[in-house]
Amino acid sequence: MQEFQDLLDRMSACFIERDFAAWRSLIILPISMVTKDGPVFLSTEEELRKNFDHYLTACDIMQLDNIYRRPLGLENCMDGTWIGTYETNLMRKNLRAAPPFTSSALLVSTDEGIKLAAILNARGHHEWTGVWPGDLGDH
Repeated sequence: MQEFQDLLDRMSACFIERDFAAWRSLIILPISMVTKDGPVFLSTEEELRKNFDHYLTACDIMQLDNIYRRPLGLENCMDGTWIGTYETNLMRKNLRAAPPFTSSALLVSTDEGIKLAAILNARGHHEWTGVWPGDLGDH
């Protein structure tokens, strides 16, 4: 479970530190993100970068200074993958900027460490930026 918390901490730090290279190092392309508004498929590094940049815009709009993800569960799928469930808290000045939400990720163990292959219930940037999948080449 500590390794999962470490991954969640690295995920959060990528956006607060605005570090695309760190985010890219955690992702297996193509990656699918299922949101309440439908699926988002990112197949290329360019698409991943655009999505990351939109998320940074959302961070700016909400004036986030911390993103805290808390592990809720980790299930071994017995095929080299895991399903990790976690709660995300978007924070501004030690207060929540939005209600917490729960997501699950398909995690794959690679030679380079654990990586994300899919996220279910991703909130992403859409709600705060008004940029929806397909608007700027995100799909």
